Amino acid sequence: MMKKNYLISILVTLLLMSVTALQAQSEQKKVITGPEISFDKTTMDFGTLNIGDVKVGVFTITNTGKKPLILDNVVSNCDCTVLDWSRSPIMPGKTATIKATYTAKDSGLISKWVTVMSNAETDRVILKLRGNVN
Repeated sequence: MMKKNYLISILVTLLLMSVTALQAQSEQKKVITGPEISFDKTTMDFGTLNIGDVKVGVFTITNTGKKPLILDNVVSNCDCTVLDWSRSPIMPGKTATIKATYTAKDSGLISKWVTVMSNAETDRVILKLRGNVN
């Protein structure tokens, strides 16, 4: 009986050590070999607006990868937001911007998003626009 408990204890210890080792490997920083996208912020708070107000938010993109970053498409979930972004490749270490111009048409909470699609390893990023229209 004592041998059986001892063997079970050893097996459980080995299993825990294996799980810990696998978890440590998965938590290691991923090595980036291609382009990678990074933002100065992912949420833009427009605060309180009145109907008819126009607010412009600027998101700064940095290519933190090793190859040129190309924004394939940038789309909004609403026609109240007009987008302007760089169509030129963003070289490693360089920055570009996405400009989101929001026109307040209806009263209530603003909860809009902008989807950024690119050739980065993180190929799809959601940016949020929020605020309140009186």
